[in-house]
Amino acid sequence: MADHDESALHDVQALPQGLSNLRRERDDYRAKSIKLEGRANELWDLLQSGKGFSEIGKVDPLLDAFMQVCREKTGAETSAVLLKDGLFDADVPHYRVKAFHGLDPVYVARDGKPEELTMYNIPQDQGLLWQIIGRGDPFNVLDMQLQPRFETAFRRWNLGVLQSDVWVPLLVGREVLGVLTLGMRWDRSRIPESEHLFLQRMAQIASININSAKELERVSTMLRNVEILMDINLALANVNNFKQLVVRTLEDACLAMGAQKANLALLNEETGELEIKVVAGDCIPKPVRDAINEGRQQPRTVAVGEGLAGKAAETKEPQRQNDRSKIPQFGQFTAHCMLAVPLLHGEEKKVVGVMTMTNKVLGHERNAEEPFAVDPLGRYSPEDQAMAMQLSNTAAVNLARARNHQKAITDAMTGMWNKRCFEDTIQEYIAEGRRFAIAVSDIDKFKRFNDTYGHAAGDFVLIETAKKMQAFARPATEDGAYRYGGEEFVLLFPDTGAEEAAEIVEEYRAAMEFSTHDYDGQTMNVTVSVGLAEYPRDGRSYKEVFEHADKALYAAKEGGRNQVRIHEADGEARRVGVAAK
Repeated sequence: MADHDESALHDVQALPQGLSNLRRERDDYRAKSIKLEGRANELWDLLQSGKGFSEIGKVDPLLDAFMQVCREKTGAETSAVLLKDGLFDADVPHYRVKAFHGLDPVYVARDGKPEELTMYNIPQDQGLLWQIIGRGDPFNVLDMQLQPRFETAFRRWNLGVLQSDVWVPLLVGREVLGVLTLGMRWDRSRIPESEHLFLQRMAQIASININSAKELERVSTMLRNVEILMDINLALANVNNFKQLVVRTLEDACLAMGAQKANLALLNEETGELEIKVVAGDCIPKPVRDAINEGRQQPRTVAVGEGLAGKAAETKEPQRQNDRSKIPQFGQFTAHCMLAVPLLHGEEKKVVGVMTMTNKVLGHERNAEEPFAVDPLGRYSPEDQAMAMQLSNTAAVNLARARNHQKAITDAMTGMWNKRCFEDTIQEYIAEGRRFAIAVSDIDKFKRFNDTYGHAAGDFVLIETAKKMQAFARPATEDGAYRYGGEEFVLLFPDTGAEEAAEIVEEYRAAMEFSTHDYDGQTMNVTVSVGLAEYPRDGRSYKEVFEHADKALYAAKEGGRNQVRIHEADGEARRVGVAAK
């Protein structure tokens, strides 16, 4: 009985110890359950984030989503993503800020000047910082006293701009795609190391999706560029007018590349200089643009080897500059980035000219109110460069074709369009049913002039007369001046009646009368007679209308020369204005 009582007492005394063990086991199971629940939630978060990331096809929104998930999990107030970037022309890879949160969008660069944060970049080197990045594990860039662990890198690359404590490498295989940086938490405490595993796995998922999105954007850009090139080629295939082709080519290239402005310079083989022939871009005042494109104003020339365009001509390679500090600044517009590509023709890759584009525009999606406003952050990418080269190759072929065509329809002496060009243009207008006026002009008593002063002087006067007539072709119209043959010239006025054309021609006649020509120590003067007719009023065919204009010219000569006459319905030729005696 005593033994039984003693055993019972022992059991009662052992009960608290057993309960304590049960409680401890319960707490252990509870802790493990909480840990497992946390792990399950973490895996669920990773799974959902992975699904969400895979549904985002563009890099920028994907980076924003990635940063937001990491900030919400860690409580970090600031974040940034630096990605490997091809905008910087260097042998060493650079990593540039592509997205950020909670940071000032402008920082003070190492040269002391303010710069946009999206232009902040660091080069990859062989130092300790990049050795650790290459391992792929999240790590702290600050020590326990919140001082930089990598003092040399912090000082050299101004890493304090990122306001970060934890860096999370973004790796695809062994290649460093970029880095996620995270700052302090909202309560100014540091992100605990226990969060590093989550960040690492989230980075692995994000890296795959970011790389895919970048590749998708690259392929989409290539396809878009191919479509643009095909459209441009189709549009320019039948353009034979050299000047018109040059203008259209540059305008199309400017639009396709999203450039704020552009110019196309052709190489003058005699001087060895690049002469700007055409400019494009709404930022250039229209009067200035028209004056340059119509040949009334000549911008400065560029020597081969000089500047970005000259270097492109010298090396026969595209030249890209995205560092604003290395671009000489001219005029009122800041050049943030430039791309110059040579126009090469033939198997020998002969330099024809250089096409240069400056700055990027924001585009319709980013700035609906000012769709062509300059984008100070825009830069020319390798894809832009590849497309520009395709455009330049096409342009070189088209320009060579158009130049050969132009030679066939241009008068060698005066540089005017010739008879063939005039007749082809007339036939086009008639086929299109367009109204037009023809003014046939002849230098009065030119044979006597040649006999008096000599044929060299006569050639000089023909050239001067051609210049004078070309000056009376109205700007921003399709007016054309032609040398028909000998001393006979023609002015063609599309979409214009004979009466309106007569006012212009009378000014031309008066200008010739009161002009003098100095040649070889002699001062000479010539006058002109002009006959006018109109299509379809004066005939249903080119031959009919021209014959009526020619008859009016004959009447002007018979009537005393130095005058303008218009063909009338009754067959007479009415005189315009009063010629000076």
